[in-house]
Order: sequence, then structure tokens, then C-alpha cells
Amino acid sequence: MRESNPVNQKLLENRARVDTLTILDRLAVRTNTLDWMLLIPSIGAEFDVKPVTWNRWTVGFNVRGNPHTSHTFTHGVVFNMFEARVEARQYWRARKIDPSPNARLKDRKHKHIWDKAISIRRSRVKHPMFTWYRGLYAGYGKYSFLFGDKGHQGTAIVGGITYGFVLPMFGLPSGNTIDLEFGVSGGVCYYKDDVYVHDRESDCYPIIERKPAAILPMIDDVRVGLIYRLGRAPVLSKYRYRRDVDVVYDDRLTARYDRRMFVRDSTKNYRRHYD
Repeated sequence: MRESNPVNQKLLENRARVDTLTILDRLAVRTNTLDWMLLIPSIGAEFDVKPVTWNRWTVGFNVRGNPHTSHTFTHGVVFNMFEARVEARQYWRARKIDPSPNARLKDRKHKHIWDKAISIRRSRVKHPMFTWYRGLYAGYGKYSFLFGDKGHQGTAIVGGITYGFVLPMFGLPSGNTIDLEFGVSGGVCYYKDDVYVHDRESDCYPIIERKPAAILPMIDDVRVGLIYRLGRAPVLSKYRYRRDVDVVYDDRLTARYDRRMFVRDSTKNYRRHYD
């Protein structure tokens, strides 16, 4: 049975049972406020791969660009772009290292420097409310920029890694929640570029040079955005660790079995002495 009220947006979920997520619980809509500040509207969506709270993988897409508008004259400044991208993310929360000698392998101290670089284990968890993510992305875009004497236009294919974190903000009476996202994406860009100028006499943009295709490393996206989560499952109630839930569940089963054995033995002893 699911709770009638949404989980507190500022509290980590620590129940033993695992909820099954509905379609709306798995869906989120997001946007990048930095793009809007640059007059580039952006909108995207994200969907959890599995309908359970221990799922930590999502798939998403994002579209951004400034629309082409019609004018009665040819501008001397051009700022047009469009990009569509898909990405896969893995979410996690930092875990404290278990110093005990009987600790599970995934909870022990790091043995190598590369293990520490990609691990989610920390000697001290500084930000328990942060939900971190990392993933891969790929996108395709078109651009046309002219801010001086020469402009550049062409197409680009980008791909690389994305990294960031999500911080819960508001919980609405409907159960929907709003989160704040910070992130960055970087990788390589394969592009074809043409150079053009603005010919004021003929009122057009003649191409003066066609450059060969090239590959360029770059930071493709910086995000300070908002995420609107539908359904009644805030971010802190999702992306949990299945093994944590299993351990608590096993402990409960063991305790229940011990109680049954205690009652059975007590009953036998009573009958042996008093029957």
C-alpha cells in the first residue's frame, strides 16, 4: 500500500519496504535556466528505466534552440542554433566507508586511486541531501552565428560524459516536487563549418569558405536548471540501494523467525512441566 501523503521533500527515505513506481512517478520534465538567460529556450524529459525505488538508471532527451523568425530585412547579427540530444544517467548518493573488518566489499576503503575517483564511498558524507549523477550523452545540432565581419554556420555531432547533482527544493500539495539541478557536459564535437559574410548591397549571406570536417574537444553544456517531478515520489525517495533494503528485510525475517521459535519452545516447555 502506498502512502496517501507525499514523502517529505527534505527527508531521506529509510523504510524497509520498496515501493513500485507508477508511470508518473518515473517521469520528470526539466529545463536549463542558463539557456533561457541566453535567449535559447530549452525543454527536456527524463524517465526511470525500472519501476522500483532501487532503480538508479534513467534515460532522457533534451531540445534547445532559438526559433527562426521572419523579418523584412537581413540582420547584420545572427544568432541561430538548434540541438537535440539523448542521454543515460546513473544516480547515486554518497555512502560512508565501513571500517569494520567484516564490511562488504562495496563498503570497504579504497585500494587504488582510480577506485577512489569513480567510487561513491566517502570517509565522511558531507552532503546527504545531494543526489549525484553521471552518464553519457549524444546529440545533433545546427548553428549559425554572425557577430562581426565573418559568420559561421554548419552542423555538429556531439558526445561525451555528463556529471552533476540534484538538490530537492519544493514539495507541492499534489505530491509533485521541484528540484534544482547543477551539472556540466563535455566531450568531443564533430562539425562541418562554413564561413560567410553579410553582403549589405545584395542583402544576403554569401559563403566565402567551406572548411573540412574537424573534431574538437569542448564543454558542451553547463546546467543550472529546474526539474519538475510528476507523481508522488520525490527524488529522495528514489535511487536507493537494493542491498540496503535487502539487509533490513532479512533482519526482519530473522527476527520474525526467532520470535516464532521462542513461542514454540516456550509452549513446549510449558506443556512438558504442567500438562
